[in-house]
Amino acid sequence: MTNNFVADAPFTHSSSSLAPPSMTTATSGAPLAAAEIELPQTSSLDVMTAMTKVSAIIPLPNTQQVISLKLSNTNFLYWRMQMKPFLLGQGVFPFVNGSLPCPPSHVISVDTSLPTVNASYLSWKQQDHLLMSALLSSLSMEVLHLVVDCNTSHDIWTTLETTQLHGSFQELRKNDESVSTYLQKAKSLFDELAAAGRPISMEDFNLYEFWGLRSEFKDLVTSLSTKADPISYTDLHSHLLTLEFINKTNIHPAVIAPLLPTPSQQPSVFFG
Repeated sequence: MTNNFVADAPFTHSSSSLAPPSMTTATSGAPLAAAEIELPQTSSLDVMTAMTKVSAIIPLPNTQQVISLKLSNTNFLYWRMQMKPFLLGQGVFPFVNGSLPCPPSHVISVDTSLPTVNASYLSWKQQDHLLMSALLSSLSMEVLHLVVDCNTSHDIWTTLETTQLHGSFQELRKNDESVSTYLQKAKSLFDELAAAGRPISMEDFNLYEFWGLRSEFKDLVTSLSTKADPISYTDLHSHLLTLEFINKTNIHPAVIAPLLPTPSQQPSVFFG
């Protein structure tokens, strides 16, 4: 890489000149020169806090030896269930979840008043490159295209989290499981997206749920879809449980019909 110095990048005064550290990679042992590091623009950061957190480079084991499956379009939750504890155990998850941001690329020495390459920046970049390599090696070919433009491990993690959770929503189907189990899966995905900073609206949440229901719920979904405001999770659960009870006990629909909402129009609703 080339050393692209950014003139307006933030600088921080240091009590002593910080020369580039003598760092080695986990595999080759070759020095990592400052000229090999791309220096991006950075926002204002608490440099001293970041410097105290960035310690010696942590070499990571081959992920293929500890992660038993590669991420595909259908197994994100299982992949993350293995990958997250691995990263936490190595002490590097703050890089991945964004809680340890990249320090500024340069600091200004009090002694010389000249910009000097920030040692913590170089350490951070090297550690993050190792993390990127570990994450990429755990992906299958069918999902690699999703992260081709990602520049940090945090970018990779958040991109996968968002796209794969949305994909899990689209693949969600009730099939033969109970209404409660089906809705719990949907609510879990809804909460996961919110926790990842990618919340979806209640209206979209309901559409995902409606899509995965079987054909025997068609009339109810058609009625619920005509409401001016999206139905709440609790009310939807109650309606679906009622219809599930009707189907299981073979009660004639006319007996329970007054309890169900009346459609004012006939929207186009699809069922899995």
